[in-house]
Amino acid sequence: LYPVPDAVLRGHAFGRFRDLLGAVARPPSMLAYLNDADGRASPANENFARERLEMHRLGAGAHLNDRFPRWDAVPKDEGVAVGYSDEDLHEVARAFIGWTTDEGRWVAEGQETPRTGTFAHAESRHDPSQKRVLARAFAPHRGPMVDGEEVLDLLAAHPATARHVCAKLPAARLWTARPPRREAEPVAAI
Repeated sequence: LYPVPDAVLRGHAFGRFRDLLGAVARPPSMLAYLNDADGRASPANENFARERLEMHRLGAGAHLNDRFPRWDAVPKDEGVAVGYSDEDLHEVARAFIGWTTDEGRWVAEGQETPRTGTFAHAESRHDPSQKRVLARAFAPHRGPMVDGEEVLDLLAAHPATARHVCAKLPAARLWTARPPRREAEPVAAI
């Protein structure tokens, strides 16, 4: 799949799903693999954003751009979009700008990150402007990691995430390759 250290997965396997999402977003190997370690405001890196929305969150099936190319056209449930568009990909990419690794990277005039090889946030790269993800507006000028953390909160609580993850569980394979929605819904509600 992608380079998330086994220790990260094992360490969060039986905990809160939201904690797992946060831990999986931070490994330096993941940031390097998805080219986010060099993330800048323009152009924003959508590889990392697509990973956040598709792989183990909402799923590729929740990408509704072919039916609703504008974010405001995507149907909503309790004020949150039921799926995502390409505009959401761009906004999620902007929310994670500055998530990087300490590898001596240049981050601002005369400033480099230390050379520890660990997760870091380059505050000088942070995009402080307003963002809108899944029809939820994020206020401008918040703390440097607040937007990314709110995206993870939103994804962890989204019903499409529960359906997508439950369909991947080994027990779901007892049904078929694609469990019937009526069968997956009770499991997703847990």
